Amino acid sequence: MKKNSMTSTDINQKLSTGYNDFSREVKKAAKYVLNNPAEIPLYSIRTIASNANVNPSTMVRLINLLGFERYAEFKSIYKQAASKLPVSNFASHAKHLLSESNDNPFVGSEASVYKALSGAFNDKTYESINKTVVHLIKAQKIYILGMRSSFSMAFYLHYLLHFILPNTVLIRGQEGMLLSEIAQINSNDVILVFGASPLSLETTKALDKIKKKKAFIIVATDMFTSQATTNADIVIALGNETLNFLPSLLPYVAFSEILVSQLITHGGKKMLNRIKKFEDELAEMEAYVRPDE
Repeated sequence: MKKNSMTSTDINQKLSTGYNDFSREVKKAAKYVLNNPAEIPLYSIRTIASNANVNPSTMVRLINLLGFERYAEFKSIYKQAASKLPVSNFASHAKHLLSESNDNPFVGSEASVYKALSGAFNDKTYESINKTVVHLIKAQKIYILGMRSSFSMAFYLHYLLHFILPNTVLIRGQEGMLLSEIAQINSNDVILVFGASPLSLETTKALDKIKKKKAFIIVATDMFTSQATTNADIVIALGNETLNFLPSLLPYVAFSEILVSQLITHGGKKMLNRIKKFEDELAEMEAYVRPDE
C-alpha cells in the first residue's frame, strides 16, 4: 500500500493491531492518536507529543512504524479525513430528535439538560474560570466576541459585565466594522471569545488578527480540539450537547453567570458599589416597571 493511499481508518487499524508490540512510550503516543484524531490536523508534532506526554522523538518513531517518513505526510491523512466530515450536524441532530419515541418527551429533554451542564463543569473548568477572573480584573479593556449563534452568548456576558466592569466592550461586527473594532485592541487588553461549533469563518479570521495584537485571549468553546483554541491563552471547553439541532447554549450561559459571580466575590465592595450605582441610575431613568404599579 502506498503511503499516500492510506486513510485514517487504515492508521487506526495498524495502531490497534500493532499496539501490544510497541514500547511503553510508543504505546502512549499510539493511544493518544487513537483517542484524539481531531487534534492531528491542527497541531505540530511537538504540540501533539507534549499533549501525549511523550518526547517528539517518540512521535517520530511511531510515525515511522506506521510507514511514514515525515509528520507532514501523516498529518495530511487526518486533514483529508477532516475535510470529508460535515461542517455542521443540524439536520442529523433534528432527525435523531424526530426518531425518538417516548411517552413523556420531556424526560429526554431533561436528561439532555443535565448532561449538558454536568459534562461542562469540572475542576479543570473551575481552574480556568479562576484564571479568567484574574486577567479580567487586571485588563485595561475587556473585549467580548461571538459570531453567528455565539453572538447571543457574547451579548449576554457583556450585559452582565457592563454593570461591574465598565471597561467591557462588545464586538458587534455590524456593517462590516469587525476589522475596525479589532484594530482598537492592544497588548494590555483581554478578549473573551465564544466559539461554539460549528465555528464560523469570521471567528477564525478575527482570532488570527487579534493574536497579532498580542492581547490575552480566552476562548469558551465546545472541545479543547476546536480550531478556536489555536491562538488561545486560556481554553474553557463546555461540550457540544444539543437539545434540538444547534449546540446547547445552557453551558455557556452557566459559564457566564459563574464567571460574573466569581468576579463579584473577588471584587468585593468595589463591585458592589458599581452595581448599586448602576441600579440607582436605572431606577432614576425609570428603566423598569415598579412592582406596585
